[in-house]
Amino acid sequence: MSSQRERIQSLLSLAQHPNTPQAEAESALAMASKLMQKHGLSETDIAEVSHEDVSIVSETVCVKGPYRVRRINVLYVIAKMHSCASYRAFDSHDSCVLIIYGRPTDIFAARTLFAAADALGARLLPRGSRSWRVSWWSGFQSGIEESLGSARKDFISETKGAGLVLADRMKRAEDTMYSFAPPLRGGTYYSDTSSGAHASGKNAGRGFAAFGRSFTSGVRGELQ
Repeated sequence: MSSQRERIQSLLSLAQHPNTPQAEAESALAMASKLMQKHGLSETDIAEVSHEDVSIVSETVCVKGPYRVRRINVLYVIAKMHSCASYRAFDSHDSCVLIIYGRPTDIFAARTLFAAADALGARLLPRGSRSWRVSWWSGFQSGIEESLGSARKDFISETKGAGLVLADRMKRAEDTMYSFAPPLRGGTYYSDTSSGAHASGKNAGRGFAAFGRSFTSGVRGELQ
């Protein structure tokens, strides 16, 4: 198992290195996520540090390829469930950029979980027109948000004080984001939630199973 941990650590290091091309970084992160799920490992099992860094940092994540707007929305909701604040910095003709603020372990968990969700979505995306597939991705996002939200609520109800810890993490992430980010304004988009495509995507998202309650990392330690 130690060799698998070393391989995953190498993939994550490659993915997070600033000189790694975006496509190669995304492939390395997806492979790391796949190996972590296969061997039942969480980000805590892989972490090389002996203590948890509770400082708030920021990371820039670029999502490229088809349906990138809908896919980056999936990353946004996963980051939110991990007590991270984020905003879309800009879009170009081939990419979307999300700036995420949070603890290093929370951002790591969100990015790794997104890599798995993104790969699952690409695999399950049904045939159909572009509008059908856009609606499917919107449903997929809703299903994942519902699934992770339910797991988060269960954890909070089962663990005394966990709600306060997670709320504090989110507030610190939001405060830091608003201190450094440019003026932000909310955005909206229309999605037909009554369509069969949206329902199909939502069912797929509901079935997404994380390799562990990664948003709970360090909570019990903070409660002690």
